[in-house]
Amino acid sequence: VRLFQASTEDGKNTLISPLSVLSALAMTANGAKEDTLSQMESVLGMKTEELNQYLYSYINALPQGEKYKLNLANSIWFIDDERFTVKEGFLQVNKDFYGADVYKAPFDNTTVKDINNWVKEKTDGMIPEILDEISKEEVMYLINALAFEAEWANIYTNNDVRNRIFTTEDGQNQDVKFMYGEENVYLEDKDATGFVKYYKNHKYAFVALLPNEGVSVAEYVKGLNGEKLNKLIGDLI
Repeated sequence: VRLFQASTEDGKNTLISPLSVLSALAMTANGAKEDTLSQMESVLGMKTEELNQYLYSYINALPQGEKYKLNLANSIWFIDDERFTVKEGFLQVNKDFYGADVYKAPFDNTTVKDINNWVKEKTDGMIPEILDEISKEEVMYLINALAFEAEWANIYTNNDVRNRIFTTEDGQNQDVKFMYGEENVYLEDKDATGFVKYYKNHKYAFVALLPNEGVSVAEYVKGLNGEKLNKLIGDLI
């Protein structure tokens, strides 16, 4: 929630993956020490050693099936330059706990292509590229790629899709395609309502929240915290 609050901008859509950011920062923290390490651990909420164990267990326990899968992949890329040495222990701990692929590369245009190809492969083509160029100052990349694909438990059909008017927060109308369905898991707090729609076998779920009339998205996000969100999702009706 804190990451979401720090990422939002008025008038813009925001898309974040807390799990991706946590994984990338945790890998980075394994190379930190002293003040930098203590500050990172303060932000991440636990000691690096504990976080390594937690994320290793979490990632390996993610449900995978024929109709649903969450792919999480990590990699470390560093420049092939005698002036820059990477400690073996740093690479090993990230390989052990995060399954990180490790690449020593020239950091030229071929590396840009290789990194983009790695990301494209790990996200099943959903993210075709993340880099345009590598600047002279850059000597290492820590990359997390996450891709989620699943079939709905109750699939939408063509008959469930209709053209309707969507009203934006600033009152503008847009013609869009709406997906209609009856959902039976309802969420509510004093400022918003929402629903839960499950994917196949109920291993994963899509949760949507809509702030009440008169409450902007920015206002709602500003008043949110982890405890409130946990309680909201926990109090299913």
